[in-house]
Amino acid sequence: MTKKVFFLGAGFSKAIDNNYPLMPELTDNIEQKIAKSSVAEHYREIAPLIKKDIEALLTYLSTDFPWKDDTRKYANRALYFAILDIISAQFENLAKKGRNQRITKKIWEDFSKLVKENAKDYSFITLNYDILLEEILMKSYPYKSHYNQLYKSFYSYPMSSICSRDGCVSTKGNYFEQVPTILKLHGSANWFWAGITPSDAIYYRTWDNYEENNIDMGLKPYIIPPVMDKNAFYNHIAIHALWQQAEKLLKEADEVYIIGFSFPQTDLSVKYLFQSALRSSNARVYVINADVWDNLKENYNAVFGKDKVDKEYIGKNEFDSSVVERFISEKFKI
Repeated sequence: MTKKVFFLGAGFSKAIDNNYPLMPELTDNIEQKIAKSSVAEHYREIAPLIKKDIEALLTYLSTDFPWKDDTRKYANRALYFAILDIISAQFENLAKKGRNQRITKKIWEDFSKLVKENAKDYSFITLNYDILLEEILMKSYPYKSHYNQLYKSFYSYPMSSICSRDGCVSTKGNYFEQVPTILKLHGSANWFWAGITPSDAIYYRTWDNYEENNIDMGLKPYIIPPVMDKNAFYNHIAIHALWQQAEKLLKEADEVYIIGFSFPQTDLSVKYLFQSALRSSNARVYVINADVWDNLKENYNAVFGKDKVDKEYIGKNEFDSSVVERFISEKFKI
């Protein structure tokens, strides 16, 4: 069987649910929230060009540039954490809102069944914080039965259910049915940790009825923020394991589907991951993107070389959200 690896960026979630933000929308959303917060005054003092996108802003705030005095450093740090809280809350709210009712199109149910039937040959690597992928894949599994363990089976790294903190009622035992692997390289809206050391346990939660609302009290969301240099955030042992497994999956892949990701030039970790993993590979690489190729080709050519990727599933206009479903339908005969 052909081994398939799906690599998902923000455009994948956007194509499924328009409420999920791309980077410009995330920037606008944060600006609106910050304006009403206790750190609004310091935010207004930041140079407008720095604030034009969230990646630049968070990079500026989290970096100890030599001209910053202590007062500015602490003010920047407070603003930085306020923005992270806003990002995390936004994706957490989206994750909880209308779960299991949001993805209603039959194409995703059929895709879920296909993946379940061929789970050992389908793997997913995602940079997204949301749990839309999990929602799609769960469509072919019993919702009530083994729900908690199904999440645990999806997440390759050995995580614990957040219920293990206080013994809340959950399904016991292992989920024996084979499931596809999901590697979330930038963390997830439903992951939490103490935030103290690189070996702190990471817990996942499902927001199901058996979980108390305050069960994550004392924990912090585990997401890697959208900064230009993410190396400082890759020191957790779980993240090391996930990235190493991602390279292994890409090395072994026969087909790689890159959905909704533009390979921004600042994201060197992802660029070098692909170049390292595929350096001696014959895998066919497909680009599935709602944007037009003219807006993508410079970044893709910098990663893979000129004319090295399949461009059949590229948008025909500025945001052709139908391209993702067209790819699923035609490529997998659904």
